[in-house]
Amino acid sequence: MSQKLEKIDADKDGDTRVPVRGYMRAMIKTMQAQTAVPHLVFSDEYVMDELIALRRRCQAQQCEGVKITYMPFLVKALSLALSEFPEMNATFSADQEYVIQRAAHNVGIAVDSPNGLVVPNIKHVERLSIVQIAQELARLSELARANKLAQADLAGGTITLSNIGAIGGTYMSPILVPGEAAIGAMGAMQKVPKYAADGSLQPCMVMKMSWAADHRLLAGATVARFSNRFKALIQDPALMLVALR
Repeated sequence: MSQKLEKIDADKDGDTRVPVRGYMRAMIKTMQAQTAVPHLVFSDEYVMDELIALRRRCQAQQCEGVKITYMPFLVKALSLALSEFPEMNATFSADQEYVIQRAAHNVGIAVDSPNGLVVPNIKHVERLSIVQIAQELARLSELARANKLAQADLAGGTITLSNIGAIGGTYMSPILVPGEAAIGAMGAMQKVPKYAADGSLQPCMVMKMSWAADHRLLAGATVARFSNRFKALIQDPALMLVALR
């Protein structure tokens, strides 16, 4: 994250003063509000070899000229898992008298823009193909970098993914976005040895996945089962074909 800096008088301590504006101001307010929410954190490891192979095949097909990263597959798998676990896509009513399980899968993508953390969301992922998700990701990322996201791009998210692994690191404890029941954070992929069914050691590409959930809405067992389903779709992407409607 970078911002235009205001420098204190050089004759003093040489410190740098950064004005709190825009995305940074919004992020501070959001994080302060979310400290009142009891967070449940669950982490696991996903084997990515099958998804890596599928992505390579898709890249070779040029997929309507869109760059296919891992994220569109992850976003679609998330939506398919949400269809089986709608409580993960829930929120409280304004008076907290009801829990609302939302039909729309508006998946927020945490973006480390030059102006601070921002979370635009892809609307109605349940209706989109993987190529359409990739196109929307490209559009939102470009607007975020140019500081031109519309309010409509930022409002209405129902669940969020954060790809911290693009920078580095493994596990983390993400903070929920207001009004959402869960957020997932992906760590960097690493090649590690794992035991196969026959007892032999095999090299595998593994991604660490961390989920944070609103413990008022979700029990740990629900988050674990949801993660297991999401994991199954990622580790065997062919299962997505069976789940597609």
